[in-house]
Amino acid sequence: MKSTLIIEASDRLAWHHRFASTASTAALWGGWLWLWAPLVKTVGQLAHLAPQVPVWGLTLLPAGGPSLPLSLAAIAGTSGTLVAWRKLPRRRAKLESALPVSAYARRFDLREQEIEDARRATVSVVHHHPDGRIAHIECRAPSVDRDRPRV
Repeated sequence: MKSTLIIEASDRLAWHHRFASTASTAALWGGWLWLWAPLVKTVGQLAHLAPQVPVWGLTLLPAGGPSLPLSLAAIAGTSGTLVAWRKLPRRRAKLESALPVSAYARRFDLREQEIEDARRATVSVVHHHPDGRIAHIECRAPSVDRDRPRV
């Protein structure tokens, strides 16, 4: 199993959804690079490298493109918006909508004390009947094996 932080599930999308996702990603990256183009051009001019701008640099700079101050303001605004968004309070799930233990006991045909013990236990093992119903819940203490390193 790959250990990565990025979840790639595009193979589960329909072709038109995958195409729209890829096209919008490419367009947004193009817009982001286009915002940086005036800064790259200015740095190139300051270093007297303007005549040696590569072909991709010329295609990123259309006639009448954004000026350097506007690009810097757009980049700072985008970054600032993302930072502000991160600081917004998150919505919390309402806990008052949880069912009482007695409702779970009736639904799963268990004793209330068994459910309470399982909630407090460090390790709980749920045993099932052959048809899938819960037979009982076994509460265990974690085994401490000091000879073996933890994985």
